[in-house]
Amino acid sequence: MNPDDAKDETCIVCGKATDGVAGFAHLYHDGRRFALCCPLCVQFFQRAPARFAAGERPQSIVEDLLADVKWKETGRW
Repeated sequence: MNPDDAKDETCIVCGKATDGVAGFAHLYHDGRRFALCCPLCVQFFQRAPARFAAGERPQSIVEDLLADVKWKETGRW
């Protein structure tokens, strides 16, 4: 990949710019390259790569994933 191709990339999860040193990682899904800005965004992408790759609204995906990790019962550890 040509380094100039990476200009103006944004994180597929949160939309933050990932050009230069701001980029944390690039992952591939179905032969396509996706820029990610931080470890948290990498985890979100890895939990639903097909949904992000399909262009689904990132906020909807993240809300669904967060709902899966919230406490199911209140007041208990």
